[in-house]
Amino acid sequence: MKIIRDIRATGVAVPSSVITLGNFDGIHLGHQALLRNAVADAHAGGIPSIAFTFDPHPLKVLAPQRAPQLLVTVEDKMKLFGAAGIDIVVLQSFDTAFAQLEARDFVGQFLVQSLKLKKLWAGRDLRFGRSRLGTVDSLTVWGRDWAFEVGIAEPVMIAGERVSSSRIRQLIGSGDVDQVQPMLGRYFHVSGKVVRGQRRGRELGFPTANIESRTEVLPLDGIYATMIEVNGESWPSASSIGLNPTFGEGPRTVEAFIFDFERDIYDQDVKLVFVKRIRGEQKFSSVDALIAQIRQDVAAAKEILNA
Repeated sequence: MKIIRDIRATGVAVPSSVITLGNFDGIHLGHQALLRNAVADAHAGGIPSIAFTFDPHPLKVLAPQRAPQLLVTVEDKMKLFGAAGIDIVVLQSFDTAFAQLEARDFVGQFLVQSLKLKKLWAGRDLRFGRSRLGTVDSLTVWGRDWAFEVGIAEPVMIAGERVSSSRIRQLIGSGDVDQVQPMLGRYFHVSGKVVRGQRRGRELGFPTANIESRTEVLPLDGIYATMIEVNGESWPSASSIGLNPTFGEGPRTVEAFIFDFERDIYDQDVKLVFVKRIRGEQKFSSVDALIAQIRQDVAAAKEILNA
């Protein structure tokens, strides 16, 4: 998969292309439908499939106070695009100059002229261009002018609820990590690096990997049954997010106790996959009470994970 960081500065030689356009935060089932359709049409026509997305998220430039915390890192998003079979990702650098482009000019200059657009797949609620005036209806009109097709993917519904990045963020923020699995088609995960912490877990008999998260969204503070991916291997674990109030509130940490694991993984990149919340964060009256609860948490996590 080829990644183009800025279409204004980097040329790309394609005979024509099938493109899907959006922010794609989380690559949930709705996004996956767009990617699947674009890849299928591109393969049928023997031309490249292209995902056109933005970095940073446009709201981080236009209205930082309203910008969402993102569900996946840029690196994870690229991996998910690759797994979906996308041939080229345009990871467009978004700045105030780019934000001033009228929607029609964006389509004409970048999608039609630069990328030789043959068909565009979009969600029905797509808004783009200056003042977000570009819509799927606009695209349909311009498609007649520039001879490209427009495919519209309808919202994906699960149990009567529309799958969306904002809804997934709400569920993660309330700790309902198990409920986002059907919407993502996978469990939610946090990517980060293992760093040195205060080593309290080791003193308690439960050494933990302290994870410095690169993912912006974190689940609600509490204890979770998790899987941790280290160097391509997956290990069951029980993880804590919170302030460790038993020891006096400190910085918010993400820590994983990995079952039957004795390797040194400091400074390594890991992926922490959240399966189910076990309980909320608590302040205990003594260290012994905390240790007794940790034992129960580990047992609960092992039962959930069949570990």
